[in-house]
Amino acid sequence: MDPYFPLTDVQIERVSETRKVDNPSYENSWMAINESEFYLEVDQIATFYACNGNYIEFTPFDGAALASIELYLNGSVYGAILHQRKVLPLHGSSFVYKNIGVMICGDSGAGKSSLTVSFCDDGADFLTDDVSPVIFEEGVPHVISKSDRVKLWGDSLRQLQKENKRLSQIRPQDKKYYVSISNSKYLQYPLKIIFIIETSDLDHVEFEPVKGTASFPAIHDQIYRLYYLHAMPVTLHSYFLEVSSISNHCILVKVKRPLNIPIDSMKAELEKYISSLSDT
Repeated sequence: MDPYFPLTDVQIERVSETRKVDNPSYENSWMAINESEFYLEVDQIATFYACNGNYIEFTPFDGAALASIELYLNGSVYGAILHQRKVLPLHGSSFVYKNIGVMICGDSGAGKSSLTVSFCDDGADFLTDDVSPVIFEEGVPHVISKSDRVKLWGDSLRQLQKENKRLSQIRPQDKKYYVSISNSKYLQYPLKIIFIIETSDLDHVEFEPVKGTASFPAIHDQIYRLYYLHAMPVTLHSYFLEVSSISNHCILVKVKRPLNIPIDSMKAELEKYISSLSDT
């Protein structure tokens, strides 16, 4: 078992018994966290431990599929590793469109991954899916390119005209699949536009620019696994200036997406909005 993980400088070991967190700042029946350690138990999948931003160990439960283990390894555990490194992770998918760094944020079902694939199928350069690590060069936020695949639901695959016959299904109970995508030519890219998408009962797409003091909390709420930081106050404090920098350097837009709008129609609306920004 050789699980995929976005960071090549993290040691990953399969062990017979996953260690626990010493002196957790927060714990419940399935998770424990402090500033440098993280423990997670996922029923019927695996237990995971991560520490110091550079080490992971896991113990699979009997019958657990590799794709299901990777779902948590590349989600919750990846988020813990980034927080331990104090690398700000935002809950969004990112790409480069017409030399503009774009991130699409939103809850599950908002269309982060499907819209990103739609843009990339049309010539945009893929950066990362679902979790976007952000670093800063001279105060300017850059998204690190660390992914070579996305997670898509079966309905999205059909709309994007992609076959699922040879794709790895993430969990037996879900019709969601890993889809390989071309590696970016960029190691990192400046972030310019953040769309925060939420589904709505409207019959049209609605854009609402977020400016001024409202920018900070809107971006702060997009931090991936934000609740981890209740047990990581030093890390949370380190993000304050970084979130402020993003709010100062990036265009932030909340988007209301009709529930049943097709992917290509939603993409077209985003394209028009991006073009309107570049024309001003």
